[in-house]
Amino acid sequence: MDGDLAHVLIDRTDEVVASWAHRFDRSALRMPRPIDPRQHAAMVSTMVVALGEAVQGPRDFADRTRRPPTVPPQRLKPGGPELRELERASALTGASMSATGASGFDVAALVLAARDAVLEFAPSEWAGAIGDVFEWLVVIALDSFASAGTASAQEKVAEQIEEGTPVVLVTQEVPAVLLVGAPPASALDSILGRALLLVVRVGAPTLILDVSGLTDPVAPVVLEAATRFFSQKRIHAVEIALSGASSHVAAPWIVAGKAHGVSVVSFDRLDAAVAHALERAGVQLRRRSTT
Repeated sequence: MDGDLAHVLIDRTDEVVASWAHRFDRSALRMPRPIDPRQHAAMVSTMVVALGEAVQGPRDFADRTRRPPTVPPQRLKPGGPELRELERASALTGASMSATGASGFDVAALVLAARDAVLEFAPSEWAGAIGDVFEWLVVIALDSFASAGTASAQEKVAEQIEEGTPVVLVTQEVPAVLLVGAPPASALDSILGRALLLVVRVGAPTLILDVSGLTDPVAPVVLEAATRFFSQKRIHAVEIALSGASSHVAAPWIVAGKAHGVSVVSFDRLDAAVAHALERAGVQLRRRSTT
């Protein structure tokens, strides 16, 4: 057994990773399904080398041929500066596994199998420090895994809202946007951009914006998107018929419109907004007699 742990981890990385692959493949923690450990081997290799560099003391630049002294085990403290690169590698591993369809059990199995592989090659005096370090790395990897999964789910929801929000022509002259949910800024900009293209294409004098389906029609992200929309030169000649808006909701929209020279009129109901937009477009509505 080589007593220089840094030398083992840095110069014999492939051996450590091979031991990890054997342990990970047989781990009782991971989900019971076929998996090729080689798809995660590069990430584990990065973690092993990062640990080796943490264990290795600072190099003497005056004598590059001299091997740095090994850091004492007690110097490896979770959250300490020596482990910064290893923590980053663990976070990246968790985030990357989230994108592959792995489970949190798989993440824990990978990190703990790496711990056992390192212990196989480490001197006995390192056992306690390595155990503490990898216990911390499991937490980091799982937190990163969960964060990446949440971000991915939010992106999918945003895409669905963006693609599913109706931007339609009520008649050939009257475009309408029916905003729904709580779209993020990027989705709002895209939706309103589609509306602007439709307004320009048909030469509409009025654009109906129905906000009754929004979770919060006066949320900062919504009003900021409206302000960006109103700043477009091509929208200055178009009246905005704000539908589904109480006076409380309409007030900040009207203020944002005035600041950019855009007329915003509000209506409680969609049918009233449609009737107004049709009248401005020169289309007359006639109620059919029921007698």
